[in-house]
Amino acid sequence: VSSAKGGVGKSTVATNLACALSVLGLEVGLLDADVYGPSLPIMMGTDARPHAAGGNRFHPVERYGVRCISMGFFLDETSPVIWRGPMVAGLVRQFLNDCVWGELDVLVIDMPPGTGDVQMGLARMLPRAELVVVTTPALAAQKVASRAITMARKSYLRVVGVVENMRAFTCEHGTSYPLSGEGG
Repeated sequence: VSSAKGGVGKSTVATNLACALSVLGLEVGLLDADVYGPSLPIMMGTDARPHAAGGNRFHPVERYGVRCISMGFFLDETSPVIWRGPMVAGLVRQFLNDCVWGELDVLVIDMPPGTGDVQMGLARMLPRAELVVVTTPALAAQKVASRAITMARKSYLRVVGVVENMRAFTCEHGTSYPLSGEGG
């Protein structure tokens, strides 16, 4: 789940998608690749910590039938991650390889903003991955989301959907108001 832009609701879409797939009976993992802004523990409503599995391996946190891993499980709320791109890409690789996921039908990855090291690394590691792009109706968000689509195509990833998030506010009387324009 990607957009190349922050603040459009990627984490919310990824979390809801993972939980919905779990409700359908699938074995689902959710990997928070947004190392600088991990929000998965908040989204899943847990402060649990992953448990060691021997060596460098660890078990994901399970919540709502979804197996989850995030840098947020290893930090307190005020600790920043001050790492260069290759270290972040290495951590995401470790989340994929050293987390004891078990048998999964689907692994949902909440991508960080941008089209950099993490995105390119995951495209190489997961060549059959499919991409859901999240945007808002705002023109700036749409333009940046189109970059995520272009990156996906250049990386031979299949774009399977686009989510237009935060399209409108619906008041208690049922009237909807477009917040960022409409028709884009």
